[in-house]
Amino acid sequence: MNCLVCYMTLGYPNADTFEEFIEKSQKFGCDILEVGIPTNNAKYDGPVIKSSYKKVIKINLEEELEKLSFLIKKPTLALTYLEDHINNLEEFLKMLKKNNFSGILMPDLIIDYIDDYKKFHEFVKRNELNDVMFVSPTVPDKILQEVSNYSDIFLYYGIRPTTGIPIPISPDVLVKRVRPLVNNKLIVGFGLSNEDIKSVIKAGADGIAIGTAFIKKIDSEGLESSLNLVKELRGILDEAK
Repeated sequence: MNCLVCYMTLGYPNADTFEEFIEKSQKFGCDILEVGIPTNNAKYDGPVIKSSYKKVIKINLEEELEKLSFLIKKPTLALTYLEDHINNLEEFLKMLKKNNFSGILMPDLIIDYIDDYKKFHEFVKRNELNDVMFVSPTVPDKILQEVSNYSDIFLYYGIRPTTGIPIPISPDVLVKRVRPLVNNKLIVGFGLSNEDIKSVIKAGADGIAIGTAFIKKIDSEGLESSLNLVKELRGILDEAK
């Protein structure tokens, strides 16, 4: 079955709406949750997700994670930036584990030096969490191939420079190029349209990650619309071959 990874910024746009999105998205077809930890260092997020961080930057992280822990029914990843936790990384990882997170994804983690990356990977694993890797089309093939063997659960392939920003090349072309290099489940994200979804699955992706679209729906039409989008995406993935 094709995998649907659903992103939402922790606490966005308020605690009640966030919690209802998390609870119901799991019932409506989300396979893996990706929860964005608010940050001022969102280098790889687009304007919509950056804006969502700003609105909830003052939340109490420990309290919000604890409340979230009771709602988690599916594998849940924290999307965060290493820069924010470099001085207290082990403490942060233990907090995630305590609150039922399955793993972590850090888009600013430098993977150019495989030996250094392996040390980080082992550190995360010692703290009983999965280490999910993020790569982009600019990552050299040799490095992409190596890290795909270490990435837990799946390899996240971000096809755009930042989330929700268009590129002048078809996503399925990018997927076809890297698919033979990836000995892992390949999840594709960063601003996919419905047609993109169908094409990347046909090109060999094992699933998609969606975030910006859910936030836009909440902002413009409300929670119910974002949950309807979860159902719609589940249907597209179930029909895609």
